[in-house]
Amino acid sequence: MRKQDERGKRRKTGMGKNQIIIIIAAVILLAGAGGGIGFYLYNSGQKAEVAEEKAKEADPDKIQEQYDKLKDTVAVDADDPMFRKVDFAAAQAENPDIYAWIWIPGTNVDYPILRSETEDDAYYLNHTIDKSEGLPGTIYVEKYNAKDFSDPVTVVYGHNMKNGSMFADLHKYEDQEFFNNNPYVYIYLPDQTLKYRIFAAVAFDDRYLLGNYNFSIPQDFQTYLDELKSSIDGHVNPEVNVTQETGILTLSTCIGDSPSQRWMVNATRE
Repeated sequence: MRKQDERGKRRKTGMGKNQIIIIIAAVILLAGAGGGIGFYLYNSGQKAEVAEEKAKEADPDKIQEQYDKLKDTVAVDADDPMFRKVDFAAAQAENPDIYAWIWIPGTNVDYPILRSETEDDAYYLNHTIDKSEGLPGTIYVEKYNAKDFSDPVTVVYGHNMKNGSMFADLHKYEDQEFFNNNPYVYIYLPDQTLKYRIFAAVAFDDRYLLGNYNFSIPQDFQTYLDELKSSIDGHVNPEVNVTQETGILTLSTCIGDSPSQRWMVNATRE
């Protein structure tokens, strides 16, 4: 998911004792300033992503068992499978950071969405549903985004796992026919269900979106929308109307053979 720019080697310079003390103090001050500054730097280059082939993986059977248990909290209407009711009290008993659920018909994407209120925003990049360190992480959103999905742009992250879990199936939208035939994303919240229509599935560069745009500014929102629609690598449905009011839900994952890009499925509320 996110990758941090490689830092250049520092040139050796002669420093006096006082200079060294000042630098150390500055570092301590920045570290103590909290996750906001550190996390912004972490994301702005997007070069600190966990490499799936090298990262520690949690017990896959245990992870599957945990998700199976969580899916028991989702009630589906047999007559209308689009109608679902999530027992968030039961889900949050397993992990209180669960606050929403995402389902994309035609894919394996059927997961809770998490947001940590106590850890830094990258926590669920490499912590599982039971907070064990390692892959596959979880589907998660940063604290920069509101929990009610009311922001002009909400970015949801998930790993592109080789076993097809998490956000791996977003890559199905590379196929034009699949893109045309599977246009909806559902977000379930405790008090409402949000239905989104997909308008673009594209390869995008690895900029940290929430740090490179101010989506509350109409011009920045329009710039992002234009960049998505003008992508030559992916698919766009120009008939879907997208505004700041309908918002953009950006689902972001890795592209295995292109580490400087992200595969992003983008949808807007109907």
